Order: sequence, then C-alpha cells, then structure tokens
Amino acid sequence: KLKLVVFGGDGGTYDIGLQSLSGALERGHDFLYVCYDNEGYMNTGGQRSGGTPFGANTETEPAGFDSFGKTRQRKDLMEIVKAHNIKYLAQANVAYPHDLAMKAKKALETKGPSFLLVLQPCTNLWKFPTSMYVRYGKLATETNFWPLYEIENGNYVINYVNKKPKAIEEFLKGQGRFKHLFETKNKKVIKEIQKTVDENWKKLKKISSI
Repeated sequence: KLKLVVFGGDGGTYDIGLQSLSGALERGHDFLYVCYDNEGYMNTGGQRSGGTPFGANTETEPAGFDSFGKTRQRKDLMEIVKAHNIKYLAQANVAYPHDLAMKAKKALETKGPSFLLVLQPCTNLWKFPTSMYVRYGKLATETNFWPLYEIENGNYVINYVNKKPKAIEEFLKGQGRFKHLFETKNKKVIKEIQKTVDENWKKLKKISSI
C-alpha cells in the first residue's frame, strides 16, 4: 500500500489547483499534500498569488505612484483545508527543520489525507542576499508573521511561542519586495501589516490548547 506525496507551489495550491486539492481532500484519499509556499508565482517571473502578502511588490501588482503593491490580504489556506475535516494539517517553516521533520512524520503516519503548508523563502522575488536565507525564514516566525502550529483531530497546538516577538519591520526591511513600504507615504501600510499579524496571533492563541 502506497502513501502518495504531492508537492505544489503556492500558486498551484492557493489558486490554480485549489479545486482538485479540495476534491481529493473531500474524497478522503490517502495522501500527503505539501504546499511549497514562497508567496508568489516564481516559475513565471514573480507574479502575485493568493499567498502573496499584503503590500508586497510583484510583477502583476507592482508598487508605484498610485499603488503600494498587493492590496488584498493573503488567503488563510490552513482554515480552507481544515474545513475539509482532515485529521492532520500543519504550518511549518524550512528555517526550523526539526519542527518540519516532526510534522512530516506525523503527516505521513496519518491515515487518509494530510497537509503541510511550508514557508520557503525565495531570493528571486523576496530580493535579499542568498546568505540571509535562514535569517529571513526565522524572522517570519519570530515576528509571528508565520506561526508554527498544527491541527490534529481539530485541536490546535502552537509549536513555537516567542514571548517577545520582534516587530514586523524586522522581517520586512532588507527585502526588495517591501522596500517601498519604508517610504513616508507607505508607512501606514506597515502599521496595517503589524495590526493584522497581532490580530491573527491573538486569534490563534485563543483557539489553541498550548
């Protein structure tokens, strides 16, 4: 008996392939789906996807005189998948390999469909030096922009709690896709991003058992 493992990018998961993923989850096929989330369509030049963050500069929703970049919040893919009542799904980050390995093991041992949403920094669209790869991965979680948590049989468990989370500016600065947000006219967008991060973290803590 085989356990199928499927890999898809954020564009092919949040957007293009959501219909087929939803069908497979609803039918209860025995497979693990891994979303390789680098927050944009990288294979075709860096267009925005449903997973692209609010305010990011992309090829199809660029920042400029009349725009600050992407104007909509990214989809909550974890909640979309959870709505299919699968037994195990988790949000992970390649900068935390031990946490990722633990979740992959659980997902592979789960009978029926399971799902991993994995943050994967991308130097091409995010526009930062390759040497900073792990740093930006960690900052995504240290700012609560990308919490590490799992949902097992409907129960939420947070896997990493930073008692003194860093300000979202620490994650945004140094990334070319967010450079424009540090202009005076766009600083209100950073405040909006921080507000959303704080609200989402508060909501996650409220429904989590840990």
